[in-house]
Amino acid sequence: MKIVSVEAIPVTVPLAKPIVMSHITVERSQNVLVKVTSDDGIVGWGEGVEATDITGDTQDSIRAAVDFIGPRLVGEDPLRRAALWWAMKKMISANETAIGAIDMALYDLAGKAFGVPVYELLGGKVRDLVPALTMVGSGNPEADVAAAVAKYDAGFRWIKVKLGIGELDDELATMRGIRSQLPPDAVLCGDANQGWSEPQSVRFLGALDGLDVQFVEQPIAKGDHNAMIRIARSSPIPVCADQSVDSFADILAFGHSGVAGVSLKLVKLGGITGVMRGAAICESVGLAVNLSGKIAESSVAAAANVHCAAAMKAIEFGCSPANQGLSDDVTSNPLRIEDGMFPVPTAPGLGIEPDTIAG
Repeated sequence: MKIVSVEAIPVTVPLAKPIVMSHITVERSQNVLVKVTSDDGIVGWGEGVEATDITGDTQDSIRAAVDFIGPRLVGEDPLRRAALWWAMKKMISANETAIGAIDMALYDLAGKAFGVPVYELLGGKVRDLVPALTMVGSGNPEADVAAAVAKYDAGFRWIKVKLGIGELDDELATMRGIRSQLPPDAVLCGDANQGWSEPQSVRFLGALDGLDVQFVEQPIAKGDHNAMIRIARSSPIPVCADQSVDSFADILAFGHSGVAGVSLKLVKLGGITGVMRGAAICESVGLAVNLSGKIAESSVAAAANVHCAAAMKAIEFGCSPANQGLSDDVTSNPLRIEDGMFPVPTAPGLGIEPDTIAG
């Protein structure tokens, strides 16, 4: 089997409701689907999600990188995924999003060639259902508590509050209010998206002492690992690093440091191959895993996240594929949440076939 083409297809992925974070509001994402075709006609699909605030990648830069890498893969065996992953990383510096999108497509193609879901290529399933980590957050305590209760009533059990949007005292009230209104089986966490200073982080986390909160993610801006470690060591609440983790070296730097876990993303680590390697490193250095999509991704990248989550030993800090809340997807049969859970697709490959692509 040989690769005959690698195509980059620009798409717009819109949200029904904007997602507000401390540093950015996302209404839509300009992404790139990747289509890899073999000489026997099997097609694999992947997706690169723009992430100007995390990787710096735009739709144009992802497309350019795929267009650069693609011709260099023509004639190669698409089933040699590990070899091609390393080869891509030698072809072009950084550009993990484009590498990851092609890697995702190679897994989809291989699954279809072997007639198995992607999770079988990762060692098989650990779980059949992946709890969906869903988000609320506006800076308004009353509105956010009501939104969290509505999410719980809809079947969600993992709820993340977007923080760093409003005043610290208001957001403390939000966390306390949600925790008081939700039953014990609800898992509550927060994400400040780099929104605070070190003193603000210490104050906020200290004020949560005694509250049942699974973790708070990325309280300060990326770039100062020592500050993140100081905050984590002083915090009564587990701290998760997201934007501070761009590489395997960053994961290792936070291992056994006081930081409780890290967020693994397909766009940051080079796709399925990179995320699964990152999870293995986390296990070896005592870090919990948060497996997170980049807002907003279609069901293609979301399915890749779910397959990874299905095959990982543990996802202690939850999984949040980011096709939640789309107003339009690239497929008429999108990845769906049922009673707060993502059923793991069982069709060969990723289990998602784009059919309504709009540039």
